[in-house]
Amino acid sequence: MSTESKNLKKKVLFVCLGNICRSTMAEIVFRGLLHSRGVLDSFEIDSAGTSSYHIGDTPDPRTVQACNQNMGRAISEESLKHFRSIPLHRAREFSDQDFSKFDYIFAMDESNLSNIKKMLKHSTSKETHIATVKRLGEYHTYKKINVEDPYYGDTSNFNICFNHVHDCLVNFLNEIESSN
Repeated sequence: MSTESKNLKKKVLFVCLGNICRSTMAEIVFRGLLHSRGVLDSFEIDSAGTSSYHIGDTPDPRTVQACNQNMGRAISEESLKHFRSIPLHRAREFSDQDFSKFDYIFAMDESNLSNIKKMLKHSTSKETHIATVKRLGEYHTYKKINVEDPYYGDTSNFNICFNHVHDCLVNFLNEIESSN
């Protein structure tokens, strides 16, 4: 792929608190949806956390379990094989450079969005910021939502989170495709 076509990639970052549940789930689901539609190479996707609690950790096992249980109904069999071959993400902390690197930054809830906006307010490199920053839940089919943190719940909370993330990402992707 040429340098020019790499620059045309849409860059999307998902952000939650610790980067082991919701944001990694969104990253996994979005990769699967993009692969299913044959446009994965047109995107750069990552996730991060607003805290340093879990830096270097892999996704919560319940996140992986919820994705494994639910992805089959969301993406093609070929994409499911691709999804399962991806090495597990390692949690990282959101940084000021992310504002300049990504086109879209999606916070999972109002608290994460507030943390991101505080960082933006105090950024020393505002002139290079390109990102649209918003809550992922603004793309929910029925109402604007916060994608609630399932961390202190059980597997049913992770499945609910998956359903919300999937719904929002399908709508976001449809919006992007209709604007091209």
